[in-house]
Amino acid sequence: MTMTQPTGDEESCCWVIDHLQEFLHGEMNEQDADAFRRHIAACENCMDETDMEAAVSRALKRCNRTVVAPTELRTRIVELHVSCRWQA
Repeated sequence: MTMTQPTGDEESCCWVIDHLQEFLHGEMNEQDADAFRRHIAACENCMDETDMEAAVSRALKRCNRTVVAPTELRTRIVELHVSCRWQA
């Protein structure tokens, strides 16, 4: 589904803010991404908002480390799961 960017300045800014996360996570089609880039290149406020959100996203990714459960816990969970399946 293709979104169309509104032509008015205020509407364009609202469109950019509404689709900011979609753009930052690469979930936007190329046509809309190009419209997004053109807008933030011309609009300092939206560029600042995009930069701030991108920085927050990068920080969250750095903080979101993968945590692996200890082997003993994983073994206990598997054993419980197996014993529950046998009882059902």
